[in-house]
Amino acid sequence: MIEVTELTKLYGSTRAVSGLTFDVKPGQVTGFLGHNGAGKSTTMRMILGLHMPTSGQALINGVRKHDLRDPMREVGAMLNAAEVQGGRSAFAHLLALAYAGGIGRRRVVEVLEEVGLAGAARKRIAGFSQGMRQRLGLAAALLGDPGVLILDEPVNGLDPDGIRWLRTLLRSLAAEGRTVLLSSHLMTEMSLTADRLVIIGRGRLIEDTTTADLLARFHSGVLVRSPHAARLSRALMAAGATIRPAQDADAGEEPVPARPAAAGADTSPVRDARAEEELLVTGLTTAVIGDIALANGCAVHELASRRTSLEEAFMEITQ
Repeated sequence: MIEVTELTKLYGSTRAVSGLTFDVKPGQVTGFLGHNGAGKSTTMRMILGLHMPTSGQALINGVRKHDLRDPMREVGAMLNAAEVQGGRSAFAHLLALAYAGGIGRRRVVEVLEEVGLAGAARKRIAGFSQGMRQRLGLAAALLGDPGVLILDEPVNGLDPDGIRWLRTLLRSLAAEGRTVLLSSHLMTEMSLTADRLVIIGRGRLIEDTTTADLLARFHSGVLVRSPHAARLSRALMAAGATIRPAQDADAGEEPVPARPAAAGADTSPVRDARAEEELLVTGLTTAVIGDIALANGCAVHELASRRTSLEEAFMEITQ
């Protein structure tokens, strides 16, 4: 477990991190999000004891990093995969780390296989692609089979297969009860990987919540596609819904609010035929919309809950 309490870091007059408090619990992947300069890397370095905090504290399994009895077996980290000696082979690089941590040669072979570098084990790191360096950095982090992992932008340089592999690996490690903290600017991937999100801005905590709860908060309605859109719109608005064409929702147009309808009046929005086929409905659930469509004899070709992406939610709450 990682515990960050009132963590603050000043560089002269610059406040990089300010009173930051959050926990990273075992058994889940925690995403650490923020714009460039938000203080993510500084916070990770303070957790790992590479930077001393101005005030506050960061603990790993209840103690500071340099007080861990067997640090490589308790915490693994990857902050910058490029910081390696290019003249060494991947095997030699990991073997040196293993010897320093009292870890056997067999484990080096195991992690090279695990990260997909067994075939390049004897090649010089200088000839590695960025993706291969990322895999080597991950191998170093996993070398001690630690219970805590701290990874800064681990998907950088990985191809789609590599990203999918890493997602599966991190989720499986969390399922084993390990503590996983990772940062990334790839919001789509983070929404698929992280169970929980810690979002910071200008060194301060903005959100500490589950990914599911954050996305549910930004639910944007129900997408309805129907050849009877005008008739269905009237029925839905009479039930208290707010209606707008899906295309206008993407463009940011103001919704058409629900309002009492005059007897016999056509209250459907005036749109071209194509736009009226797809509606974005808020204020009613998919089940209620389906029941209303059935009761009014309206065919429905699509009925789907539409949610804001993590990227959209992130941009809105950090704005």
